[in-house]
Amino acid sequence: MKSLAEKIAPDTIKKLIPYQSARRIGGNGHLWLNANELESSCRYEGQQGDYQRYPDFLPDQLASAYLKYCQTHTEVIGCNAVAVRGADEAIDLLVRTFCQPSVDKIMVCPPTYAMYEFCADSIAAETIKVPLLPSFQLDMAAINAQLDDVNILFLCTPNNPTGNIISQADIISLLEFAKDKALVVVDEAYIEFAPQTTVVGLIKQYPNLVVIRTLSKAFGLASIRCGFLLADESVMDLVTRLIAPYPIADPTAEVALAALTEKGIKQMNAQTDELITVREWFAGELNQLEIVEQVFCSSTNFVLVKFNTPTCMYQYLCSKGIITRNQVHEPALSNCVRITIGSKDSMSETLLALKEMEAEKI
Repeated sequence: MKSLAEKIAPDTIKKLIPYQSARRIGGNGHLWLNANELESSCRYEGQQGDYQRYPDFLPDQLASAYLKYCQTHTEVIGCNAVAVRGADEAIDLLVRTFCQPSVDKIMVCPPTYAMYEFCADSIAAETIKVPLLPSFQLDMAAINAQLDDVNILFLCTPNNPTGNIISQADIISLLEFAKDKALVVVDEAYIEFAPQTTVVGLIKQYPNLVVIRTLSKAFGLASIRCGFLLADESVMDLVTRLIAPYPIADPTAEVALAALTEKGIKQMNAQTDELITVREWFAGELNQLEIVEQVFCSSTNFVLVKFNTPTCMYQYLCSKGIITRNQVHEPALSNCVRITIGSKDSMSETLLALKEMEAEKI
């Protein structure tokens, strides 16, 4: 019996033979003369290691380390993991694997992360939009009414840019409804700020569930570009056909492995706890300002703030050298600005600028 992944993947992908790189083919020996690499290389200024050899095709050690980390908050890990170059590459791989250009569709629930639609646009796949409810929860009736028309439903929880957690009961309901229809992809980029809400443990029961993770946010490793796809074997078999020959550079893998040690995870957790403390303090201070209409509840490392002033707060803060994220392009987020949580000093400076603006009644 065909899996859902096999049913929705375009024939071109199912027929695709993965590129047979030297590392993928492998072999045993003591002279490696199969990849046109240098056997030795001079060390350039600042270079810490030997980089003349290509990295592993899929770094199993890194994938294993991440699955072990996932078990911290999930008793059952019934899935495979693959390291990718950030969550953005994971999104792109899923769209290219399961959507035929100019034929298939994805679904998103705005306001949400824009890369889902961008990746669909890049291959001329249509995006069906089902806006979130005013509570920023899913419009279940509207989603179910159109789910037959899409191959992938992208959800983000905790959601960017709203910061809230999507109801897990709703996600399970969608997984049931979409069993033979569509993949449900849950982007958990901010999961370390609400680890108890992860849906990774559901993959064993729902092979149509795919989870995206990253080391960019809570781990603070945005520049190394390392993310993970967590999925059933039926999904992973097709996705890995499109992965680049050497997707993860050795220096990236080395840093990621260090972060995923017991010591590294402990450091990340301490850093996350500190950020949450600063976030809650900052949100409380914002709520006391007359120019603030609402500070939305956040389970991330940012807060979404709605202002009640005609002044563009994004531009005002820019004039003070404080760069935030304007949300004016989102119909549901007029007068809203997304503010990343930094150190207490950085947030104090931001508050001071807002208080000065309020005092001046600009």
